Amino acid sequence: MQEELASRNLAKASHQVNDYEIGGEIERIAVVKVKSSQKIFTEAEVASLTGICVEHLHNFARSRHLGFIARAAEAAGARADQWLFTLSDLMVLVTLFPRCTH
Repeated sequence: MQEELASRNLAKASHQVNDYEIGGEIERIAVVKVKSSQKIFTEAEVASLTGICVEHLHNFARSRHLGFIARAAEAAGARADQWLFTLSDLMVLVTLFPRCTH
């Protein structure tokens, strides 16, 4: 439940598109805004912030060695394997991977 609430809060202020004039042409650049205090992001948060589906996120993260897998105790009620990403990972994903269109 806490993960869902965090995802909703991040999604509200997450994606913004700004217009910049570069060399006489207007270019649209996506901007992702996050709280400066947040250092680690779950796969659900990254998917909602970047617009990349979880399947593509996992494949890209594996191929580029981004993120890490947290092995949580199943008794604690969490999934056994969950991908976690740093702010640096998030910046790389936003820069290199386009939003999913499906």
